[in-house]
Amino acid sequence: MSSQAKSMSEPVIATSSTHTESSISHRILIVIGLAIGAVLGLGGNFFPAGSPQNVTYALSSLGIIMGSALFAAWFARRGHSIVAVGFALLALAESISLSGIFLLASAPAFPGAYTLAAGVALYAVALPLVSVPPAFPLWTRIIGTLAAIPFASYSLLWLLGRSTAPSGPIASFGYILLTVAIVGWIITVLRATPSSQRQLF
Repeated sequence: MSSQAKSMSEPVIATSSTHTESSISHRILIVIGLAIGAVLGLGGNFFPAGSPQNVTYALSSLGIIMGSALFAAWFARRGHSIVAVGFALLALAESISLSGIFLLASAPAFPGAYTLAAGVALYAVALPLVSVPPAFPLWTRIIGTLAAIPFASYSLLWLLGRSTAPSGPIASFGYILLTVAIVGWIITVLRATPSSQRQLF
């Protein structure tokens, strides 16, 4: 009887250990992706327009895409479908912006602000979906929701034919708030213990 109990418990222990290791690696990849996105997103502003800035912004977009996609999978597995959809849309928004960077690099005359306007329109949808449900600390949720406002304003101005420069105050303010929200997401992931992960995520 004891040997049967032992044989039955071994797969459970192995599965639990594997799940814990997978959860830790998942968290690490989320943090790495979002950290790259936040740091290089801000750092790119200090480079002159051209190849160095394009490479920096491209790496930033790739980091946010990776972190957001992993976050979407994380929340989807835990049944938080609204937050998962929000992060999936955030990854899609960054993908649109990334395509604009590559177009701009191959054709410098290409108005990259077109794709930026389309991308931030998705930000305006994604950020409330991520921030309104109680998946993160309140301050992070407030910042994330507020970040949607300048992004929505920026994209609306484009639709109304009043194009605005990506380096202008509206988009810049949105990206500052988004960066602060990303920092909050990273802190939440880093502070999550195995037990609190089941509650928060």
